[in-house]
Amino acid sequence: MIPSALPSPLLLLATCVAFFQSFGEHGNWEKVKTEDGVAVYEKKISGKLAFRGVGEIAGDPSKLIGVLENPVRWKHWIDNFKSGRLLEKKSDFHKVFYQSFDSPFPVSDRDLVYESKISSAGEGRTVRVEMRSVRHALAPKTVGVRVKLTYASYRIEVLGKERMKVTFETMSDPGGAIPGFMANWATRSYPVTLFDGLRKEMKRPDQKEAPLPR
Repeated sequence: MIPSALPSPLLLLATCVAFFQSFGEHGNWEKVKTEDGVAVYEKKISGKLAFRGVGEIAGDPSKLIGVLENPVRWKHWIDNFKSGRLLEKKSDFHKVFYQSFDSPFPVSDRDLVYESKISSAGEGRTVRVEMRSVRHALAPKTVGVRVKLTYASYRIEVLGKERMKVTFETMSDPGGAIPGFMANWATRSYPVTLFDGLRKEMKRPDQKEAPLPR
């Protein structure tokens, strides 16, 4: 059985190498499926597969950003999450994080170090979170294989009161010996799992909000 936890280090957090390619190009995306209100797409960029998930999430952008940047709760919605923490807060809208993941035998455990940058437009009605892998002096020694993350990004559009359209995109190189068919299968399933986890976390009254750029 292919483990559902495999996508986490492949997808969750990464970098926007060519942000204009991801959000700027709405063509060339091939729809893979729609499941639980999430439309999943894929396309090739420089010979690698990128994936996109599009769906609605109830709530507002500040709380969703709070979910993404809350290490205390990561274990509750990120598959196979092992450990993670904030490495550096450069500003309210620019931070560096570390995450590690358990992987099923015989696949080596994975980890990643990434920066997250937040921007907004339209008086805060569209918020973007762009993530990429980076090197950092405070990063611990790898637990197995350090994932080379190409990009991950969220485009959060306010549709109305407590309604958002969220577009999640990612492309990465998990490194090490992971068969291509396993990686592709995992990435096609992960956007649905991701939205499910985020929707559940958004319902928690104790989930804090994050500041947003204006």
